Amino acid sequence: MRLPPAIAYTTGPSEMSRNPRTHEFLCPLIVIGLLACSEAEGEGRDFGPTWGNGDSTGEDEEDASLESNGDGDGDGFGDGDGDDDGDGLGNGDGDGDGFGDGDGDGDGDGDDGSEPLSGTPTEENLRVAFISDQGHNNNTTEVLELVKAEGAAFLVIAGDFDYKDEPSAWEALTTATLGPDYPIFAVVGNHDEDEFFGSDGYQSKIILRQQNAIDDGASCTGDPGRNNSCTYKGLFLAMSGVGVLDGKGDSADYLREQLANNDAIWSVCVWHKNMNDMQAGGKSNATGWGVYQACQDEAGIVITGHEQSYSRTLTLTDLGNETSAHGATGQPELMVVGQGSTFVSVVGLGGRAIRDYEAKKHDDDTWWATIYTTNFYLNSWLEVEDWSPKHGALFIDFNVEGDPNKAHAYFKNTDGLIVDKYDIVRDGNSGG
Repeated sequence: MRLPPAIAYTTGPSEMSRNPRTHEFLCPLIVIGLLACSEAEGEGRDFGPTWGNGDSTGEDEEDASLESNGDGDGDGFGDGDGDDDGDGLGNGDGDGDGFGDGDGDGDGDGDDGSEPLSGTPTEENLRVAFISDQGHNNNTTEVLELVKAEGAAFLVIAGDFDYKDEPSAWEALTTATLGPDYPIFAVVGNHDEDEFFGSDGYQSKIILRQQNAIDDGASCTGDPGRNNSCTYKGLFLAMSGVGVLDGKGDSADYLREQLANNDAIWSVCVWHKNMNDMQAGGKSNATGWGVYQACQDEAGIVITGHEQSYSRTLTLTDLGNETSAHGATGQPELMVVGQGSTFVSVVGLGGRAIRDYEAKKHDDDTWWATIYTTNFYLNSWLEVEDWSPKHGALFIDFNVEGDPNKAHAYFKNTDGLIVDKYDIVRDGNSGG
């Protein structure tokens, strides 16, 4: 088994990261120096025989510049049977983290060892749609129609609108599908900056759409389309124009301050560009790690665009540290968001041409749960061999099943296929 440097290991497939090139499993260890990984005898998964092939040359390149705690059945850091041969961490005899005899934190009381969050919840079953990289074509219209059909309360766009530098045409297409009063929050992309300002620029359209939400009770501060934050229906949005119109350091500081000072249970960070490790194509390092780390530290889900494909990481606890696989941990179908943990999703299938997975750049990545491109489709560690790539949107339902700390997410394409689905839990030990 190939082991990366500076990573500790433990057994159990629920805690493993997958090496895309060798198809081996990298499982983070709790005891430093114990560099051995045993195969679990419990239920396993079929991870598929190979990863994607082929490379493509990305466009619009920019300047280059774990611990698994296993807190029971609720947070996804290890919810196996608790024995050495089963699905959990293997150090105890309970159902939860495997370190004790309860079904949660191991102290025998059956809970998860955390205090309930006291922050502001979202509305029950609040559905929010996320897209980016729209273009101006039939695919764009179909994605917007999907957003409407799925009943999303509002839409968040992570930049790159119509690619035509025609703000009025972009707004007209939006109005034709979603209507004039539909609430939209959006951030600037690199294809929007030339026509962003002015009385008829993209920012003016964003302000009008954001005003629809304000008229319905939202509160917003900052510069719309750039470093801007809003609370709407209980969800806190921390948005940035980092790498486009806003600087790396200023944006990181802005996001950190805004996230730390709000009391929402659920927060989502949104910007357009990426770091190369946080997308599945050819994009370069354009934002710096500071914005990602601010959101990780303050319990913000990270949504970006720019790369025209869909991808989602595992739960990450050490963003910016490639030698630790960015702290990738947990199961691919369960994300844990808390102070110190988050995940990243790229939602670049809003209508513009879909791009390839770039194997040479990413076959050594061990932090992906799902990747959906023209030449490679990995669905929660399962490789899909027969698919037809289509555009679509990510939908997140917050405050589900009567639990303000639980969310469910799915990416649906315009053919009606659920490309990816997973649950999210908000860690009760965290602030934000």
